[in-house]
Amino acid sequence: MVYRHFATAYDVKATGSGQLDIPFRNEWKIHFLGFPLNSQDRFFSAHTSTHYAIYTWQTNRSAWGEDEPIEALAIWDISSPSPYRPSEDPAGKANPSDESEGPFVIRRFSFANLDFYRIRQRSDPILRCLQLDENNVYIIVESHRWLVGQQATNDLPQLHHVKTTGIPFGIGPAWEDECGANGDTNISFCEKESDIRSPNVAPCWRHEEFPYLTVTEVVDSDAGVVFSARHCFMLEAISLEMTPKVHMKEPEYAISLRDDLWPQLLAKGKLCGDERFVVGENGSQEVVILHFDDLSLQRTPK
Repeated sequence: MVYRHFATAYDVKATGSGQLDIPFRNEWKIHFLGFPLNSQDRFFSAHTSTHYAIYTWQTNRSAWGEDEPIEALAIWDISSPSPYRPSEDPAGKANPSDESEGPFVIRRFSFANLDFYRIRQRSDPILRCLQLDENNVYIIVESHRWLVGQQATNDLPQLHHVKTTGIPFGIGPAWEDECGANGDTNISFCEKESDIRSPNVAPCWRHEEFPYLTVTEVVDSDAGVVFSARHCFMLEAISLEMTPKVHMKEPEYAISLRDDLWPQLLAKGKLCGDERFVVGENGSQEVVILHFDDLSLQRTPK
């Protein structure tokens, strides 16, 4: 059985009374066929207020014995509003004839395109995430010595490797930035500033505490708070760092959260939130919200 997947965009507007107005903007079908519910097929997506990108990776179920996975990358312009909801119109009979109304695809990448930009994953996917800015989509990949599982490649780097590839929405040169792969335990392979967070810069912050690798983090710049989930061999830790000045090299205050929070929040390897809440997912595919009460954290004097 195949399930149809749609994305829906809403505008979030602040009203004069301090409330939020969240009107419907538009909706679009993110995959022309849909996905079966299995543990192999997957997709990565990212969005801004005007664009949406999705990368799909599916096992090949061809009857002709083809082994290469089916991969696709598409970028949508979602800036134009439209009342049409394709999820409520399976036959597509009410699809508006005016193509200037609602979301539309501005670029699709074929296998040849993916090969040209050296981002095709094939049978050993190391894609970490997608990111967007005003004019480009960024493909971030990551590989390290301790990858395990059915997709783990046989050609693992000696230590840790991260790379970002930026591709323009239209015509223009691609951008590549990478770091890692070889070196020693003092991370002499990395000469960059690890506190930079930008899609066009390889995420060196993932190995700033090597041999711990940062799986995911939540950065609340206004509050000066960073939540980091780090993994090292069989050791796992979620830490809270409080840095009043966002670009300080060392946190003023740091604590580790309870060990039992890892399986409750990191089943999908992703955290979201701010200084008040941390949101993750457990092994039962349930969204878990970690709430911090109003009691202020007691800082240990230096």
